[in-house]
Amino acid sequence: MKNLYDTIEQNLKAGLQVVVKDLTDSDQTYCTLSNLKDSEGNYRMSNWCESIEKAKQCIGSYSGNLKEYWNFFDLEIVEVFRPKYEPFKVGDKVRLLDSIKNCDCWKKLFEDENRFPDMIGVIKKVYLEVTGTNYNVNGWHIGHEYLAPLVVEEETIKIGDHTYSKSEVEKRLQGLKEI
Repeated sequence: MKNLYDTIEQNLKAGLQVVVKDLTDSDQTYCTLSNLKDSEGNYRMSNWCESIEKAKQCIGSYSGNLKEYWNFFDLEIVEVFRPKYEPFKVGDKVRLLDSIKNCDCWKKLFEDENRFPDMIGVIKKVYLEVTGTNYNVNGWHIGHEYLAPLVVEEETIKIGDHTYSKSEVEKRLQGLKEI
């Protein structure tokens, strides 16, 4: 169907990914549009592939195109799905996975100088590149596949039969007057 981009864009804005089929191509090729944008503000895409599975594997491999490009094609939406991971945002605290230690750059750049002593950091910038989603963590580019959210368990205080978070107790104590 021509002029299908507005429908595709609604799905992308909702955080979904969209697989389309080119109806004019006798070889039946598919392309996946990512809900992530390139540096020009267009939604990133896969290349045109011979199967839906391959188009999904290459998602975000290429910069996006303008609405006019997509409306030129006779497209059919064949699948709409939610990505398996949510990208991190600036300010998110993350931990580096041990799998990063298998990379050549780990030994050269990080291990010797102990740049990540606790294997934790903070996202300073997000890069949506052809090679995938990368982040500036403590001044270094690190791929999404090497990061996990940092879950910090808050200290608790037990008073009688109840357990309270330390921050909640401190907040309530601020309003009390000294005796």
